[in-house]
Amino acid sequence: MDMHKLLKLVSGPALLFWGAAASFSIWASEATSADLSVATSDYYRGGVCYNFNLQHPEELHNEISIRVRDYFEEANTIVVAAQQATIVQLRFDWALETRDWCGVAIGYMKEAVWDDEAVNRCLCFHEYMREY
Repeated sequence: MDMHKLLKLVSGPALLFWGAAASFSIWASEATSADLSVATSDYYRGGVCYNFNLQHPEELHNEISIRVRDYFEEANTIVVAAQQATIVQLRFDWALETRDWCGVAIGYMKEAVWDDEAVNRCLCFHEYMREY
């Protein structure tokens, strides 16, 4: 079977599954007031990140910036270590995504720009990385 046909065949049901899981997690959880903690259940529920445009209060930007830099360093350590030893493939994949998105967020921060999507992807993918 052609690789493109296989990817289409597999990605359709997978997207439906993730969409259903995200919808169910939104429906199943009750609405809560704004939680000022970082990496809250506001975007990471039931193992699914569904709101990469979640806006963090400006008073938390300094704390989140430190966390983003720490996550970048942690993910980079895993990616570099994977070049010398065998690790779980999914851990490597999520570490790579975490490193890349945290790097994007750090790049924006250096220009005094706050990018909610990059920050949220960094925080979320770090959670996935920790699961493996």
